[in-house]
Amino acid sequence: MTMTVLDIRDELGADFAGACAELTEARRLQARKDTPAVRAAVAQCRDRVDAVLDLYLECGLLHR
Repeated sequence: MTMTVLDIRDELGADFAGACAELTEARRLQARKDTPAVRAAVAQCRDRVDAVLDLYLECGLLHR
């Protein structure tokens, strides 16, 4: 299977949107009740967002 740059960009865009949605939900839960488990979930979501952004940069997909 061959992926084009547009395929990769679309896939990373979908991953980024999902990661941001999960982070929003985790932050919402944290605002309601701040517990160690919820803090860990927020940190994990931030890590996922960072990982997707790192992949985006590594693939050279930034517009100049």
